[in-house]
Amino acid sequence: MSVAERADVEHALWALRAYDTTALATVSDSGPHVAGVFFAPETEDGRIQLLLAVLDRSRKAADMAADSRVAFMCSPGNPSRWIQGWGTATRPELDDAGRLEMFRRLIAHAPGARQFVDTLPVHPVVVAVRELKVVEVLGKPPLLLTFD
Repeated sequence: MSVAERADVEHALWALRAYDTTALATVSDSGPHVAGVFFAPETEDGRIQLLLAVLDRSRKAADMAADSRVAFMCSPGNPSRWIQGWGTATRPELDDAGRLEMFRRLIAHAPGARQFVDTLPVHPVVVAVRELKVVEVLGKPPLLLTFD
């Protein structure tokens, strides 16, 4: 990855850190579905990933188990500033310590997730972002990132 690409990834992370929830879209034989989720943006090997906590036995969990492709959007309700992307979701196999560490990182970024994690049956999910579009100002080209 070149220095310019690393700078773009850092800029995208900076933009994502302005949000702690995203609208997450899944699809299944039942049709499309969208729901709000808490998330934390991170990088792994120079690629962006989102950490999520997903309710066990939810439609979202079932959809991702059947088809790992997801889309997401973060927006403050301003049509000239938003982030959208898509990627693949996986439910990592973790021991209790690993689960707690992932949830600790999620809550460090999205404190509102604590009540959700502490009181409901949830499991961690990692979304490996494949494409990301960051729109910050109308009339200025968006930042477009693609990860293979």
